[in-house]
Amino acid sequence: MARPTVGKALLAAVGLVAGAFVVRGAIQRAGRAKAYLAEGIDEKTWIRLGGVDQWVTIRGRDEANPLILVLHGGPGSALSLLAHKVSPHWDEYFTIVHWDQRGAGRTFARNGKAGCGELTIGRLVVDGIELSEELQRRFPGRPLVLLGWSWGSLLGLEMIRARPDLFAAFVGTGQVVDMVRGEQMSYFGAVDRLRAKGDERAAQTLEAIGPPPYPSIKALGKQRKLLVSTMPKAERQAVGGMTLRLLLAPDSKLKDMATYLAAVLFSVGRLWGQITEWRLADGGLAFDVPLVFLQGELDLITPTPLLTEMAAKLKAPSVTLEIFEGAGHEAPMTHPDAFRRQLVEKVLPLVSPKPKPKRKPRARKTT
Repeated sequence: MARPTVGKALLAAVGLVAGAFVVRGAIQRAGRAKAYLAEGIDEKTWIRLGGVDQWVTIRGRDEANPLILVLHGGPGSALSLLAHKVSPHWDEYFTIVHWDQRGAGRTFARNGKAGCGELTIGRLVVDGIELSEELQRRFPGRPLVLLGWSWGSLLGLEMIRARPDLFAAFVGTGQVVDMVRGEQMSYFGAVDRLRAKGDERAAQTLEAIGPPPYPSIKALGKQRKLLVSTMPKAERQAVGGMTLRLLLAPDSKLKDMATYLAAVLFSVGRLWGQITEWRLADGGLAFDVPLVFLQGELDLITPTPLLTEMAAKLKAPSVTLEIFEGAGHEAPMTHPDAFRRQLVEKVLPLVSPKPKPKRKPRARKTT
């Protein structure tokens, strides 16, 4: 008598899954239609960097606009599939380039662990410079802006130190300044915030892990999970909704979902030790390109007070620090309109040619 019931339950489950795929497909098709550009460039391609095929997307409404090369965070947290969420409407003013770095996203999926080769800060700097050179070959005369987010902000500063001639400006968000101090502030701040909201159990769990340096990547992950629970609501939603956003992204495939987390774990495992030793000041405080920092006021992963302190010491053609009130580490996603506005108001003037003043007509003598 139980068999028909089991059969019906199985049939219902299959129907539910099939229905979910139908809905997902409809959402993705609508997303692709909405993202369609009748003019400009919308390219998704493989570019060989450092002997490894790496995934790059290039999108803009006018190829004459300046370029922004986005360096994703993580390490390993590729953003190319989420361009519609993390860089909405930027393509009206810039040509946007998203790069799945070595060990991340589709680059990781195509090459695997062994095929990604050496994974060091230096290796990724060289990859990024090769990509920047390729972009300059493809878009001659177009200014190239480097935008680094979290781990990408560290990578970006090392790239402009190595080849300042390639870049017209640098933009940092979720800016890394001093990993040792930042992680300590992040840890003790999380303990205090957990206690302040009455979650003593979570605070004790964090204290049981102990302050950084953490004994393992697993311990780091546990700290990050508890830290996220203390973030502002919009920040928690941005982090917690990442899986669903990837699943529904216009160009995502199930394989992308299967490899995304594996890529993050792989990259963090290879790079975390190097990242924790990094300090902005160790490479010097002088830069040859304009620096623009667009930072969330409540960034709990790369604490904003460290950046405020450091920005006053930096030497560059110009240093701009804009702090988004109420925003955190995910400011481009939680405050998209304000972030885009700052790109247009603070960055675009740095890289757009200034219009030549109109000559006043000479007075003509008449006789």
